Amino acid sequence: MEILKAIILGAVQGLTEFLPVSSSGHLVILGEILGRELGGEGSTAQSVLLHLGSWLAILIVFRKDILKLVWPRFDVRSFGLLFLASLPAAIVGLTIKKLLPGAQESWIETNVLQSPWVACFGLMFTAAVLWLAERKRELFVTFENARGKQFWLVGIVGVAQMVALLPGVSRSGSTICMALMLHWVKSDAVKLSFLMGLIAIGGAGLIEAKEISHIEPAPAAAGFVASLVFSLIGLAGIKLVVEKEKLKWFGVYTAIAGVAALGYFMVFPPN
Repeated sequence: MEILKAIILGAVQGLTEFLPVSSSGHLVILGEILGRELGGEGSTAQSVLLHLGSWLAILIVFRKDILKLVWPRFDVRSFGLLFLASLPAAIVGLTIKKLLPGAQESWIETNVLQSPWVACFGLMFTAAVLWLAERKRELFVTFENARGKQFWLVGIVGVAQMVALLPGVSRSGSTICMALMLHWVKSDAVKLSFLMGLIAIGGAGLIEAKEISHIEPAPAAAGFVASLVFSLIGLAGIKLVVEKEKLKWFGVYTAIAGVAALGYFMVFPPN
């Protein structure tokens, strides 16, 4: 049963990390419904490995773009954009994990980051963002031509990623949508989002890496493989969704999912 749960959670992580529907929200809600809190010691380790599968998928899909950042010459501009965009979430995440006293960190984890209630409202917020992003606007900003105001405004995409630390708020959805609102072309908005994700997921994994020793090998392996496979599917899907301008339909889904989960927890309150 634990292996089956790990596969289910791996599939959910893989698809929802990249499709704009919030992996954190789905893992928190599904973890509660399955009777498994993802905030415990062993489950934190499981979550780290699930995210590692998604991290590896980004490396595979964007390997050529990543190589171009360092070869044949170091791309200072692109690294500057990624650093600026990653800074807000990094500051908040490190503050929570490393600087707050244990009691305060535990309160934030329990009452915010692992809260099914927050996840429900986060999904509804994601729905609104996805609908707003579908408005027609001129798209012209790329990694190559981002200069002046366009360069510094990428920090706003970073703020969107910071907000996505809340469960239910889609990291991919919020960052891609914010980039589109700032006139980034579709392909580069997707690339920016997932290269940021490479840093964010990798950084979070390093912080929690010590927890990996607290997990059973078989469920860990099953969850990791499921996460990797479904992450590859999710990455292919989000590229198509953005190009075909279908983000709003995921907004419909997240709105329904948020309301349905809220109704469920009102009838069956979480532990």
